[in-house]
Amino acid sequence: MSVVVALVLGLGVFLSYDGLTRTRLPRIGLSLGDRSSLWLAAAGLMDVSLGQFLLASAVAGFGAAAIVLVLIGSVGVALVAALAGVAAPTSYYRSRRRSLRATRRRSWPDAIELLAGAVRAGDTLPAAIGVVAERGPDTLRPVFRSVLSDHRVTGDLAGALERMGAVVADPIADRIVRTLVLAHHVGGLELGRVLRTLSAFLREDVASRQEIEARQSWTVVAARVSAAAPWLVLILVASRPQGARAFDSAAGVVVLLVGAAVTVVGYRLMMRLGRLPEEPRVLVPAGAPR
Repeated sequence: MSVVVALVLGLGVFLSYDGLTRTRLPRIGLSLGDRSSLWLAAAGLMDVSLGQFLLASAVAGFGAAAIVLVLIGSVGVALVAALAGVAAPTSYYRSRRRSLRATRRRSWPDAIELLAGAVRAGDTLPAAIGVVAERGPDTLRPVFRSVLSDHRVTGDLAGALERMGAVVADPIADRIVRTLVLAHHVGGLELGRVLRTLSAFLREDVASRQEIEARQSWTVVAARVSAAAPWLVLILVASRPQGARAFDSAAGVVVLLVGAAVTVVGYRLMMRLGRLPEEPRVLVPAGAPR
């Protein structure tokens, strides 16, 4: 027993010493500008800067508040409209990112099969990527064209593929990037077979998702109707002078803010319950969008 205790104590001392003296590699992250650029690029907004996005949010909030204040005349309702306007660009971003990711998910199997066919025909990896850039699905052509352009400028195909994966911010793109980078570094006679297997798996996954999403579409409709109905009633009530004065009081503002918070939480909860889980990204840079 004493021997076991001595061994455990010795192991603890060694681990403590190793942890205190080991050289730590610096954590390489992304700057705020890079993170914001990748965040916007995940929704296809490559030409929009973070400042423009924030300005659009402020303008949307101010415009919504001004319209409600002119039409209804209630400061409390205008405050809620301003909050909704500020959140509108972010909601648009999320919807656009989900739509773009779903469109790419349906297009990836065709692109992978085309890539596998080019590799099987004896083309080099850059030439195969060029085939997809010219004859692939319309949604993914710009992605592969950017890889070719990056490769021509830098001469680093692996780096170009990894930068493409960071911009696309898609779990499927991560898998394809890692497969192509590995094939580029070490070669591989089975690359075509691996890509065809991945394409078949993705087709099955897309078909299953589309069937489940069609059955769960009622959840999305119910969430939107449930979130919009109370505010339509609010507009009708606030359009009367007595209702507008009631919502301008301190208690009225509190009711509006609590109602807005409950609406947002309830809507997000229903949408999350009705949405299929997304595959997590792997091997993503620190701070990059997932």
